Amino acid sequence: MVLFYFNLRIYMATSEALEKLKDTMSREGKTVKDLFEEIDTNGDGTINGPELYKGIKKIVGDSLTPGQISMIITAFDTNGDNRIDVMELRNALS
Repeated sequence: MVLFYFNLRIYMATSEALEKLKDTMSREGKTVKDLFEEIDTNGDGTINGPELYKGIKKIVGDSLTPGQISMIITAFDTNGDNRIDVMELRNALS
């Protein structure tokens, strides 16, 4: 039962962030690559936890906690390296 609630929390946090990211992209005419480059502040080609937290906070405000950001990384990070690359972000937003 605990795993069910954990997975539900991941889904809800991810869905909320995805909708807000998509809305912002649409409103501002940004591509996934534009969004990725905005969030990847150190320019290393991947988004780590602190970058994602700051990027999402900048885009969607304080509506997500660091724990929810961690859950989003888990959901978006399909190769398990604890970072999000541009393809993983593109897949998550498609």
